[in-house]
Amino acid sequence: MQNHLQATLIRIRVALQSRDGMRRAVDFLIAGVLFRLPPSLRSVLFRGEQCECPLCGAHLSHFLVLHRPFFRWCPVCRSLQRHRFSWMSLQQYILPAYSIRWILHIAPEEALRRAFHRLPGVGYVSMDLYAADVLVRADVGRLPFDSGTFDLVYCSHVLEHIPDDRAAMQELWRVLRPGGIAIILTPLWDKPTFEDASITDPVERERLFGQFDHVRWYGFDIVDRLTDSGFAVQTMRAGDMADAKAIVRFGLDETDVLFVCTKSHR
Repeated sequence: MQNHLQATLIRIRVALQSRDGMRRAVDFLIAGVLFRLPPSLRSVLFRGEQCECPLCGAHLSHFLVLHRPFFRWCPVCRSLQRHRFSWMSLQQYILPAYSIRWILHIAPEEALRRAFHRLPGVGYVSMDLYAADVLVRADVGRLPFDSGTFDLVYCSHVLEHIPDDRAAMQELWRVLRPGGIAIILTPLWDKPTFEDASITDPVERERLFGQFDHVRWYGFDIVDRLTDSGFAVQTMRAGDMADAKAIVRFGLDETDVLFVCTKSHR
């Protein structure tokens, strides 16, 4: 709880010091009021036929732009573009192709947590270092699970927070059964990975890495790190999976990339 409070206070301080601090402050207030309303009421307030959330099934007039200009929130389940892209990819390509008995969900997003719970006959473990509403509290660099425990690990926008990301990648590989897959997403830019451990000030981290608690910007050379950890890596892009009409309807970001990391049989 203390770490969550500290992070919230830092987030507010960094937001207020940013160039768009006033807009971000207003967005925090709007979100604080809106997401305290019952989901059933939010569904009525934003009902429409222009958009649809594949995670909660809501038919919407539009997705919300809050906190960052590139965010598109579902006003009912609070999913973002990457969550909807992940779920559509899982449903259409990954779950039908793999035998999934146990899922490990790291830093669980609530909309995806509910979706994973709906899968029949699948065991589900949520894990985070600080959150109180998870089954296991642990560090992703030292996972408290036996080797080969899980068929699927979902790890989205976590590794950019981890100083020793290579140790975390090796742990993800270890806890997967042979033939299992890790679904990994991170913020990406079009340059080589940039990191500097001497940068600790939250304002500087947001300026250089995009968020106050990030420790790097990944480039596509993240594939080399994942491969070095033992994975065979394939990429899926939202823009390749959905046409322009579906991008708008489901509130996707065509530039989002999902890394499908398979643990080979050996």
